[in-house]
Amino acid sequence: MAKQYKPITSAMKLAPTLAQRVGQLREYRNMTLRDLARASRFSLHRLVDIESGLETWFSVTERQLLAKALSVEPALLQEVESRPRSLLDDDPKKLAAVIQDLTRAILHGAHDLECPDCGSTLKCSIHEGIDLEEKPIQFAKAFCIKCPFILR
Repeated sequence: MAKQYKPITSAMKLAPTLAQRVGQLREYRNMTLRDLARASRFSLHRLVDIESGLETWFSVTERQLLAKALSVEPALLQEVESRPRSLLDDDPKKLAAVIQDLTRAILHGAHDLECPDCGSTLKCSIHEGIDLEEKPIQFAKAFCIKCPFILR
């Protein structure tokens, strides 16, 4: 039988940071870190990092997994996430040049490209489509597994 949780009351003042909110909701649900790890499929070490404030944002899938484990709407977590600022955020011309260089490299078959934000390896792929004149086109996509950088 599935575990039933009481809904979050509207009178409950939710914590202002992701770390505090995850801990608050976990305790409200009367869960240990191990319980939450089991329910969310996050490692115990990762949950400790989250509750200590080392992780401050989630991918959509991660947010959904954690929200489901805590029996809350994902928006309750997302509203307190803080995505780290990219070094490229302050310079749109530099960002455009980096995106153009990455796109060109991916379309020419490059693999193992570095993330411009954190230096980790990007997961790269080439997608095919059809333009408005029904001619085949290719476009590059990439994302970093360690930071929020995405090339669309």
